[in-house]
Amino acid sequence: MGFTDWFGLAIKKNKDVDVQKIKKQSVDMGAMASGSPSVAAEALGRMVDQNNAPTKVLMVQDGEYMQQVTDYALKMAQRLDCEIIALDVTDKPLQFSGERKARESERFIEMAAKNAEQFINQATAQGIKVAHIMDIAAPEEVVARVSAADAGIRYVLSKPEGENATADQQRPHVPVFDLHCSRL
Repeated sequence: MGFTDWFGLAIKKNKDVDVQKIKKQSVDMGAMASGSPSVAAEALGRMVDQNNAPTKVLMVQDGEYMQQVTDYALKMAQRLDCEIIALDVTDKPLQFSGERKARESERFIEMAAKNAEQFINQATAQGIKVAHIMDIAAPEEVVARVSAADAGIRYVLSKPEGENATADQQRPHVPVFDLHCSRL
């Protein structure tokens, strides 16, 4: 038993959360030295916007809200006093064509709207502001587009990937990505 454990002061880490830091952007010295100030200025402007914007949490779901992800997003938003952007995205309807594609898209939209409404009501009751976005496209592309459009997005939470990631799973690892790792 360590010294801090003896006093009960040890940092208690949430074993169900996997936080990954992503180096988002840096100012390329080559761009600055090569006489391309517009590229360097654009990168610097993005980093300044990122530092000055209010922190937001991007919660990525596929229309079926996993309780563990929503609970963690709400706790995180309360602790950081920030907003949540609930993003429902899927590319499953794109594998079909014609009437089947339209039916699958409509089913996704209805399910996502219903679950988002319940989540927004829960968040509002706790004093947390939530914006909701739905899209049918490749999830990676949508997350990249949404996070590029809003410099305030610092954390991205998502459902765990794989066959074991179900809504009734007792203790899944919730992936959390920290996008606020820009360096000069």
